[in-house]
Amino acid sequence: MGRLISAPSSTITSCSSQLQIPTCILDTTTNSVVDSLSRSYGGSVQESLKKLRHHSFIITDPHLPGHPIVYASEGFLHMTGYLTEEVMGRNPRFLQGPDTDRRSVLQIKDAVLEEKACDVVLLNYTKQGLPFSIVFHMAPVFSQKNGRLLYFVGAQKSLTESFSKQVQQFEANLSGLRKGPSALLGTKSWRDTMNGNLKGHLIPDSYLDYRCGGQRKKKMKIASTIVQLVIHELASCNELTNDSALRSGCIRENAESDLCHSLTLALARIQRSFVISNSKLPGMPVAYASDMFLDLTGYQRHEVIGRSCKFLQGQDTDDCAVQQIRDCCKEGKSCTVRILNYRKDGSPFWNLLHMAPVRDHTAKVVYYVGVQLQLGFPQAEVRQLSRDVSPAMLQLGVVGAVKVAVRSLQGHGLRRSLP
Repeated sequence: MGRLISAPSSTITSCSSQLQIPTCILDTTTNSVVDSLSRSYGGSVQESLKKLRHHSFIITDPHLPGHPIVYASEGFLHMTGYLTEEVMGRNPRFLQGPDTDRRSVLQIKDAVLEEKACDVVLLNYTKQGLPFSIVFHMAPVFSQKNGRLLYFVGAQKSLTESFSKQVQQFEANLSGLRKGPSALLGTKSWRDTMNGNLKGHLIPDSYLDYRCGGQRKKKMKIASTIVQLVIHELASCNELTNDSALRSGCIRENAESDLCHSLTLALARIQRSFVISNSKLPGMPVAYASDMFLDLTGYQRHEVIGRSCKFLQGQDTDDCAVQQIRDCCKEGKSCTVRILNYRKDGSPFWNLLHMAPVRDHTAKVVYYVGVQLQLGFPQAEVRQLSRDVSPAMLQLGVVGAVKVAVRSLQGHGLRRSLP
């Protein structure tokens, strides 16, 4: 895979005249990267993160184009040999090279799509092109207000440095051994002796631990601790006072990011009219709307996402039906109601609406599914739509498919099977 995925802002600027990219777009992109953290945590976040400057870590913004780096610690820059301006605005993939393990890369991609933490051993390359092995721990950062994904933090701990120290100590032991009687045994016999009875005495235990994966576990634990420290500093900065501004800004342009990409892909396969509302947010705004729902109501996706479903109600909508929906959501129960809704053009239609909760592995309601079935279809369309299946069965089938999609992401259901 290619090592250079996206250019830093300085490189983009220098090539802008050749590529004829409008300056305003470049300025907007650069400003979005530089101001990303301060929009969420305030201007003091940079100083807070400097407390951890000796550790190697980066923060990336999945809501900006290309999922770029928006913060890089001094430890990270020292490890990779890059300058800050050469890193900011670039996807971390530029560190990969010809011998980077494809399986590790896929694990990271899956974790990003599923908004989960991951641990991998990765071969990266410095600015000078030198390979170095790291243990890499990545974890998502969620809003303390509404639980929405904000950033990813990735911490690196070098395996190469530890390995080099062990090799130096090992070679020192070998040098001492060569001066002894075993030097008379010849190269082959000496190696056999070294790897045989004297092995436990010559090779440090830590070196053997490294060979068995012990060092990797220790380094991974350190990397995980670094991530926790970074998240703690972020949480201590201004308590996300500008989170609402972030939500109404670049997130609004891609509001489906409230649901992870893998879940969105799974939901797109369900060919029925339905919406998913986020029960954790005030007003239960729509987090996903199917294509058939958009066809039924006449709205565009950006006009639906982030709004309460009350926008479908009108002057003749029955208040009793609305109250029934509210009660079932408050109690965490399912219900089916016949309600008069309105399309974008103002035309009314009778909607047989089925509402059902979707729970996580702790039995807590995380979403509500609303499945719409327009009443008054011509008989021919009804037969083609249902194929002798009752409306109730159709709606329950949609609810079941949504629950399967959501719960599969709580384990490893949508992850790749890596050898």
